[in-house]
Amino acid sequence: MLLRQLRYFLTVAEAGSFTAAAQRMHVSQPALGYQVKQLEEKFGVALLERHSRGIRPTPAGEVLAQRARTILAEVEAAETVLAAFRVAPAAPVSLGVTPTPGRALAPELVAAALGVGPRIALREGLSDELARLVSLGELDAALCYDPLSTERLDILRLYTEDLYLVGPPRLIGSGDSRDITFDELTGLPLVLDGRFQAGRRIIEGIAGEQKAALDLIEAEAVTVKRELLVRHGRCSIVPLGLFFEEIGRGQLAARRVVAPRISRTLVLATRKGLAADTVKALAAAIVPLVAQRIEAGDLAWRAP
Repeated sequence: MLLRQLRYFLTVAEAGSFTAAAQRMHVSQPALGYQVKQLEEKFGVALLERHSRGIRPTPAGEVLAQRARTILAEVEAAETVLAAFRVAPAAPVSLGVTPTPGRALAPELVAAALGVGPRIALREGLSDELARLVSLGELDAALCYDPLSTERLDILRLYTEDLYLVGPPRLIGSGDSRDITFDELTGLPLVLDGRFQAGRRIIEGIAGEQKAALDLIEAEAVTVKRELLVRHGRCSIVPLGLFFEEIGRGQLAARRVVAPRISRTLVLATRKGLAADTVKALAAAIVPLVAQRIEAGDLAWRAP
């Protein structure tokens, strides 16, 4: 049985005459009649019968017409999906990433999207700046922490994490997994983000409340901050995932900051008006990676 035969038969059954069906299909009546006859001979039943006003399906023809509609609709849907592969590739989605998800998620995200999702153009930056660029439409989306304003953003919360004191084992305590209270940070040589960054504002706000004097210098670039921690004996208050490789190698140690416990939530912020299919594809690529990390527990992430 050929798809062409099904199309011809269904057109005749719906048109009610060979003449009308031939006009719709732009074929001759004899060619149309021949294809329908081939079907009847194949099944050994009459599919069409004449009546006073034209042609109508027999009971067997009604069953075949119903099945033919389903089959031809599925074929049309398959053709539509496959046609997308012939279309020129869409412009890449611009995605901003802050340093921690940049290290922990970005490589797997780009690899997961190859060939099956939107092309992703990554841009690394700090949280507040990335959120601002998305709200201005200069980025399509960003992985950032607790954006201050969400008026022009759509937000999908991904995970929550605590901040840790990270630094040389000789200062942090090699093998010491105990929490460290905020007031114990006084006197430690710290390196923190610039004063206008959200994380820095939180830390300085707590220091002000506790009247704690912090010994700190500023460095926003992760590579510079890493060198100051590994080679120059300073510490920082950061998400565990920012330096998880160095911690795993024993170059750095980490202790969770408590009293108070400092937590932040990472979100996928997309600009309002971004195509729904693009937002859905981004979420479909990112959410499973986050779920795997939460389950693994190596970065101390938890559901938001």
